[in-house]
Amino acid sequence: MPTAVDTTALQATLARLAGLVAAAVPRAPGPGDQSQDRRRRLAWQLDDYLLPRVRDLEAPLVCILLGSTGAGKSSLLNGLVRHQVSPSGVVRPTTMRPVVLLAPGQTDAFMAGRVLAALAEADRLQLVVHERAFPEIALVDAPDVDSVEAANRKAADELLQAADLCLFITTAQRYADAVPWEFLRRAKARGVPLLVVVNRLPRRAADREAVLRDCRRRFEEAGFGHAGPGGRDLPLLGVVEGARDPAVDGLDPAAIEPVRARLADLSADASALAAVKAQALRGALAGLPATVDEVARDLEADRLRAAALRAAVERAYATEHGRLQDRLAGGDFLRGEVMRSWQEFVGVGDVSRWLSSGVGRVRSWLARRFQPARGAPELQRTKERAFDELVAALVRHADVAAGNAATGWAADPAGALLLDDHPGLWGHGPELEAEARALLTEWLGRLTRMVEERGQSRRAFAFVTSLGVNAIGVVAMLAVFAHSAGLTGGEVAIAGGTAVLNQKLLEALIGEAAVLDIVRDAERDLRRTLRTALDRDAARFLDLLEERVAAPGELRAAAGQVLAEAERLIASLDGS
Repeated sequence: MPTAVDTTALQATLARLAGLVAAAVPRAPGPGDQSQDRRRRLAWQLDDYLLPRVRDLEAPLVCILLGSTGAGKSSLLNGLVRHQVSPSGVVRPTTMRPVVLLAPGQTDAFMAGRVLAALAEADRLQLVVHERAFPEIALVDAPDVDSVEAANRKAADELLQAADLCLFITTAQRYADAVPWEFLRRAKARGVPLLVVVNRLPRRAADREAVLRDCRRRFEEAGFGHAGPGGRDLPLLGVVEGARDPAVDGLDPAAIEPVRARLADLSADASALAAVKAQALRGALAGLPATVDEVARDLEADRLRAAALRAAVERAYATEHGRLQDRLAGGDFLRGEVMRSWQEFVGVGDVSRWLSSGVGRVRSWLARRFQPARGAPELQRTKERAFDELVAALVRHADVAAGNAATGWAADPAGALLLDDHPGLWGHGPELEAEARALLTEWLGRLTRMVEERGQSRRAFAFVTSLGVNAIGVVAMLAVFAHSAGLTGGEVAIAGGTAVLNQKLLEALIGEAAVLDIVRDAERDLRRTLRTALDRDAARFLDLLEERVAAPGELRAAAGQVLAEAERLIASLDGS
């Protein structure tokens, strides 16, 4: 493999694609959804094979020994080096920690090449150095492809994605099993060159030839006819039943001599090694657009699922927002404890009498009524009761909205999974009450500032301010409640007499036109404030559906850029 080839551009496009794939996490996967597995497999191939291999074309060739439980992978490895380097049997340490066999002096090159080095650094691989290993080849004893442990099957899948060469071991009894063929199809799609070893063949030559002939037919029908190293016919090597060497817990070296010879010849031929690596790299790069397209289609399907779930939440909260606004417009907040306590404090008759006596006498009455020792606690109590009513109503409507949204999600398989992970979504959020009070406090502050900024009589407002901002704020707040209910003049006097007096009190102090302008703007602000509180509660749902991934088109475009750079690199390799 030539060292003079510049792979910088290809590395950059691969790194960009790897970043997009890493972020392409589905937001609403359904039960049995395979999108996570497809994305994980692609991410592994990019991070642990393509990028490392492109960075270091000279790193040792990685040959994965793949097969079913008991097929003889460890026995083959031990027989190749005539030493027990990987314990054989159904229950083996290698199921969780695969063995990597390296020749002396090859460890640094293997780790520097980075193909599978991340696993080694994480102590997920056991590196074994032996003098009979094959220089420039790292032989990896992978977990069983049909293991009962999901973690083992996942590890075997990951190792396949990082292979330059796959040495597939099967038996005369199990070469037609379905599970191994799933892995073989992935190997074909990834373009990994294959060597096939059929273990435990019958002793009679005629029977042995019949098994090998049928086995080869199956591989050829599945499209593996030219899957061997260098694109040649698929090598099919047989080992007779019982050809074992107990001393090394492996297959008889004489029986597996054709396998050892193949690997030894490959190891000794730099151009052959380069050709196999190039074949694997070509295959992986050529299959990349199709694999990326699968992940992109998964993203598109996920977007549709997320949109349906988002719509259910938006409908539920919009409905309850409308009902809350209807309550505000219906005057609910004019007829509660708030108005009764305020009426007792100011005295409706007193307000009416002083309003008819002129502004000067109104101010004198206010000064007496709102003395700090008496007025401040009452004002605070009135404000808190008003907030209590608003917040309690808001929480009730949010609770209904959350329940309806969760019910909608529960009917959707993807939504049901999200609910399982977030059971608190069945009710309003724990922070809603505190957040609503904070929002209403901010609203009251804005209302008070509006009165100060827009009042026509600065002198009058200065007087009111001397009583404390709470006084004018609470008076204005109750006037807003009256306006929110759509009541004016005599209607307000009937439905909420105190509220109209508050409005008249404001008009006497800062001017009728200013008050009307203020209460209209403040009423709209109050409605927005209540909507903001509901939106924050709905965000608990919507944040789970937030789009943090690349668009499907970005993934496809990035894969296209990789392919363009790969073609340039492959042309360089072919011309070298």
